Amino acid sequence: MTFCVVGAGFSGAVIARHLAESGHEVVVVDERPHIGGNCYTERDSETGVMVHKYGPHIFHTSDERTWTYIQKFGTFIPYVNRVKAISRAHVYTLPVNLLTINQFFGTTMGPKEARAFIEKKADKSLHNPRSFEEQALSMIGEDLYRAFFYGYTRKQWGARAHTASCIHSQAFTLAL
Repeated sequence: MTFCVVGAGFSGAVIARHLAESGHEVVVVDERPHIGGNCYTERDSETGVMVHKYGPHIFHTSDERTWTYIQKFGTFIPYVNRVKAISRAHVYTLPVNLLTINQFFGTTMGPKEARAFIEKKADKSLHNPRSFEEQALSMIGEDLYRAFFYGYTRKQWGARAHTASCIHSQAFTLAL
């Protein structure tokens, strides 16, 4: 049997390989001129430096079977991802969580206090948000929005926060 796999990223490549190893004929198509999807890396011809064309790559899984499988295809370097943001000349942990909120506002609140505090900061006048910006303001208020999400929207999605769809607001939740 012949299968057509659309997309040569991580998932498409794994599916295509399994099908081929099971004796099937596989055709893989992708709009990009290379395999690997967003994990694609190429070596700069002048410097020899590996270039992560779509940004850095971090692979993580807690599934032992997946880890055993993926190690057959490359060497992995242990890495712990610690995301930080600089706002108002201070470094904060991300994603926004209880520690971030306490650092940002100079408080020592517990989870319940922080939830109530953020709820008071939220813009209650925005009943039917029509953009990412309105959705964020209605959930977390002006201070956290301006410090951690306003500029990120343009960087991540290439859209201004006041024009980006509300669907992107699912990308943030506060871990309290």
